[in-house]
Amino acid sequence: MDLAYLRPEQIKDAVRRNIPVLMPAGVVEYHGPHLPVGTDYLIARAVCEEVEKRCGCVFAPPLTYGPTLSWAGSGGEGEMDFAPEPFYAYAREALRCLYHIGFRRIYVLQFHQGSNGLQSLCLRRAAADLVREITSAWGGGWGRKPPDELPEKDIFGVFHIATLDTYSDPSPAGGCAMDLSHAGRGETQLILAVYPGLADMDAIARAGAGIARWLGNASEADEEEGRKWIEYCVAGWVRELSGTNINS
Repeated sequence: MDLAYLRPEQIKDAVRRNIPVLMPAGVVEYHGPHLPVGTDYLIARAVCEEVEKRCGCVFAPPLTYGPTLSWAGSGGEGEMDFAPEPFYAYAREALRCLYHIGFRRIYVLQFHQGSNGLQSLCLRRAAADLVREITSAWGGGWGRKPPDELPEKDIFGVFHIATLDTYSDPSPAGGCAMDLSHAGRGETQLILAVYPGLADMDAIARAGAGIARWLGNASEADEEEGRKWIEYCVAGWVRELSGTNINS
């Protein structure tokens, strides 16, 4: 269910049934000469869309801009380094609105610089500030009360900031670790798996010797390998949102 397409009575029904919300988050960032600048967001969106097809969840409007630190490139190459403070404020308001609609299982699938990157830290700060804001009205010592007497039974289970494989089987597919190298083999094969028409693999050779070091193995990307890892991530998210995740 895409939130933007739902009518009020459908939203109320989703809230009543405690349907989880899933929001993709990424950035606009240089990903070499062969990949689109929206690579991170596009991969996150593709996983969310596939998860939405397989389990009951609400697909929320995405967070498509975020802080990049201009690590990979410059503005002339499509890099959009969104300042952390306005990104944090926007993310906080987006999460706040979802909460005030009535949703109590709100997930952000964030894919940029890993779980300790600046975008993830901003999102976690936004969620933390909302938890503090919500509980500040409950008075001191609210943790002594039985959960049933609190406005929220599980306030620490409302907001979840996670990445592609957070909920995946701890035994990696194929017996090897997931390759998430920036614009290298890892991200390139994920794009090949979900948006093959957006990758220009010949651009790597045309770039010549001046190509960035982290693009060194991009030509090794394999579309079938990418599909395997997309499925690995999707399966973990479906388990989590369906309430059957082995890591919960």
